Amino acid sequence: MSPPRHRRRPGTYRPPRDRREIAVAVLCALGVLAVTVVLLFVLRPRDDSAETPPVSVPLPEETVPVDSVPVDSVPVDTAPASPAAPAP
Repeated sequence: MSPPRHRRRPGTYRPPRDRREIAVAVLCALGVLAVTVVLLFVLRPRDDSAETPPVSVPLPEETVPVDSVPVDSVPVDTAPASPAAPAP
């Protein structure tokens, strides 16, 4: 039989991990979260619509709406279509 490892005194408890290791792990996790939040804030898409005011382009005064043009004044192409070439 193998000899018993270390006999502990009853009532003494030793945690399985050192507190310093736990503190380093927690600080690393918080650091990763902080870097993630900063990158999300810096690389977020910008809302360009709020920065640029709306631009209205005035129409030229000579423009006449299509509905106000009389039908008789519209030129009609009455030229005959070109005849097809005869087959050889």
